[in-house]
Amino acid sequence: MNKIFLLGLSCLLLCQCSSVRFSGPAPNPPITQLSVVNNDDVHMGDFQEQLVDQIRAMGISTTVVSTPPQGNMDYLTYTANWRWDLGMYLRYFKATLHRGQTATRSVVYENVNVFTKFGEAENKVRVPMRQLLLGRP
Repeated sequence: MNKIFLLGLSCLLLCQCSSVRFSGPAPNPPITQLSVVNNDDVHMGDFQEQLVDQIRAMGISTTVVSTPPQGNMDYLTYTANWRWDLGMYLRYFKATLHRGQTATRSVVYENVNVFTKFGEAENKVRVPMRQLLLGRP
């Protein structure tokens, strides 16, 4: 009985239950300027600031706007949800890249893993954002 319990616990510990899904091709030509549309529904303190800092660290000039820009400009919309389980953790994150009025690429991050769900949100979205905007980790 103990062996079955240990086997089940081992499988649970090794199970990766967070996922990252992409849709759409990598930006071509590469993005040099990007507007991030403010999302007042994301209530986690400095999340937007961290997101913008990550984009700037990729060498992309970034501004925060209240509404999507007109014309054929590149802009990013996002949403994020947190949950409570002995502490807050990022449960869901979605970012969509738009060129003009067309959504061109998106990423969805979902975390339901019992053992790896905690940690800084910026660390959880850094690699997906690089893949979204640069096409590589």
